[in-house]
Amino acid sequence: MFVPAFFVYIKLILKTTKRLSPLFNKESTVPRSSAAVTTVFASLTLGALLAACSASRESADAPSGPGLCDASRADHLIGENLSGYLERQAQAESGAADVRVLKPDDVATMEFNPRRLNLYIDPGKVIIKVACG
Repeated sequence: MFVPAFFVYIKLILKTTKRLSPLFNKESTVPRSSAAVTTVFASLTLGALLAACSASRESADAPSGPGLCDASRADHLIGENLSGYLERQAQAESGAADVRVLKPDDVATMEFNPRRLNLYIDPGKVIIKVACG
């Protein structure tokens, strides 16, 4: 089962403060509120760190700049026989950074890549579909 690191960290802090609670009695020079403040401060620091890490990951996944695919500009190639020249032409017209040719029984990853043009061909190497991803 997946448990986020933040909750594991909070659970660890709570266990530690429970173990140390007999030390923070009335005779102690360190008041209980100091332990609570330390726990809250540590939790907020870790939360801010995790939020910063997740925000930078999201911005890294966002597509930007040249190389984005527009398959509609290469639709006219459907029905043509695939060749190296036609593959380069489709890439240039669509503006894609990469081209992937997929035969009927090919295994392909399912992640979406907005910079990739997919050319689907039939067994006779005729283009049957043009799509980005």
